[in-house]
Amino acid sequence: MTNRVARVRALIQQELGTMIARDHAFPDVLVTINDVDLTPDLRNAHIFIGVLGPPAKQQAAVDQLNASRGVLSSRLSKRVVLRNTPHLHFKLDHSVERGVRVTALMEEIDKQLVESAILNPEPPAEEETGAVPTEAAASGETPAAPKTAAAPGTDDDDDDEPEDGESPPQLRRRTRR
Repeated sequence: MTNRVARVRALIQQELGTMIARDHAFPDVLVTINDVDLTPDLRNAHIFIGVLGPPAKQQAAVDQLNASRGVLSSRLSKRVVLRNTPHLHFKLDHSVERGVRVTALMEEIDKQLVESAILNPEPPAEEETGAVPTEAAASGETPAAPKTAAAPGTDDDDDDEPEDGESPPQLRRRTRR
């Protein structure tokens, strides 16, 4: 999405929100503009409406806005100057309701996990905690890490370290005779 389309989206959302709040009355529901989706050519605008209230009144609010989209479009063209005023399509948006439902489910799962931990307390297994075995702990030693075998075809010798009587590789000079 280009920067221009993003700016036009935000401007349309702001202006339509102001016009709907000032000029339209929706009894028993709260209407908000959640998002505006513009086509790249700016000819069509899909306005996603969030309506809090009974389901029958939600659809009635969207139908009322779709019925008055001509008036809203003409007012929008006076407030937002564009070559072509986008054709408005109002759609009901259930994203807020889905978000509330997901949050409630997550809280319920969290509550069940807390209850199951209280009712069935189990000490964590030794492997999970990384605790030192009791024999080593009594002597004050920590267990040694197991040695890993070298990959086949590799030498354990470090070629960068000089052997006895040999100079380091970066200091050696080859002389031709």
